[in-house]
Amino acid sequence: MGGEKIRKHSRLTDDLPEDIRKEVDLLLVQGSATYQEIKDFLKEKGFDISHSSIGRYGKDFMAMYQRLRIIEDKARTLVSEAGDGMILEEAVSKTFSQMLLELLHTDKLDLKKAPKIIGEFARLQTSTVLRERVKNEYAKKAQKAADNIETKLKKKSLDPETLKIIKKEIYGIV
Repeated sequence: MGGEKIRKHSRLTDDLPEDIRKEVDLLLVQGSATYQEIKDFLKEKGFDISHSSIGRYGKDFMAMYQRLRIIEDKARTLVSEAGDGMILEEAVSKTFSQMLLELLHTDKLDLKKAPKIIGEFARLQTSTVLRERVKNEYAKKAQKAADNIETKLKKKSLDPETLKIIKKEIYGIV
């Protein structure tokens, strides 16, 4: 076949309705059922899928699940260490790029869909940049409002504790 790679298919992804496949995914994540029990569950639902097909699907699914958990843990660490915003977006961008490259190399991504996926990702990045810009503008406006209030209220002899409460409320907007 001229060096072309044969694309892997799974009966679980090809033949099962989405709601039943999601139930299987949940059983795998919970670890509450063996492959034989999943096979029996599927047979009750009218799907005769072999133990080995379930095993291959389970292995691939759990590997993907573990990778996503690692990415999620890394994102949580980034948010706790650096805060949200552009640093987190950059980490997500790098992670997505890495995952996209892996998919392209393993032939798990339909090349006809790749431009659309990349385009949608670019739109997501653009929206993140715009969101950060809006957040920064609001922060500047809140700072200016707090400064104006402080200046005006100092002239009226407002006690420092009340001023502190007002500033906290204004900064809470951002």
